[in-house]
Amino acid sequence: MIEGPPRVLVELRRSDINGVGAFAVPDISKAQKVADGIAEDDFCDLISWATFESYDNEVQRKIMDFCIGTPDGFIPPEDLDFNKLSIEWYLNHSCEGNCGFNDDGDFVAIRDVAAGEELTYDYALAESNPKFQMICACGSKTCRKVITGNDWKNEQFQAKNQAYMLPHLRKLLLVHA
Repeated sequence: MIEGPPRVLVELRRSDINGVGAFAVPDISKAQKVADGIAEDDFCDLISWATFESYDNEVQRKIMDFCIGTPDGFIPPEDLDFNKLSIEWYLNHSCEGNCGFNDDGDFVAIRDVAAGEELTYDYALAESNPKFQMICACGSKTCRKVITGNDWKNEQFQAKNQAYMLPHLRKLLLVHA
């Protein structure tokens, strides 16, 4: 018997949060992997702030819109090719996101997710660019209104979300503890 393609878990659709988003195709169970994420090795190939400043405005905008930032720079797509972004690059922010990160840095559901529901994560689970700031449009009851690259440092946020933070940030928390 010929094995078919992998089951489709996620598809791109129009999002009420921000243009395009990633949506669950079937129901997704809590702790189920939904997409590749950010491995520790990805932090070895950062676009430094100096390099970022050398790019034209269009590339800088793409980096700011899509790339996870750190104090040292940004995690770029492979070959800095924004024409080949995979589906995980389209997970939008929500202050009450339904996805987080497992110990490998992959996106996992942090609760059961219904088919058709947009897959979102709180950007504070990964974003540590101290210059990052965005106006939030998630519409959740606990919306913070403004999301920054320093939100992950908030002790209340950490207490609630540390288990689903990007492993790289979890390590930073241990260093600063």
